[in-house]
Amino acid sequence: MIARCLAGTVLGFPLSGMLLALCLFWLPRHGQDWLIPVLLLFFPLWVGVMAGSYMFRSGARAWLMLAAANGAAFALLWLSRHVAGA
Repeated sequence: MIARCLAGTVLGFPLSGMLLALCLFWLPRHGQDWLIPVLLLFFPLWVGVMAGSYMFRSGARAWLMLAAANGAAFALLWLSRHVAGA
């Protein structure tokens, strides 16, 4: 139980940040007008990821899946920034 809690807390933080950064990147004008609303969504998204980590059968699976989601989010943000030339 504690492994799932830690996975959601530790890996949910960067995952939430990367998901919201992707949203800001794809918004018109690169999200300049949307910065404050998106920042306000960070904490509820992080809590949602922490709560969702309890759906995994084991702590190891939670760590693995959230790590994979983090890797995919980081890769997608890196790829979108380099392809778009930003």
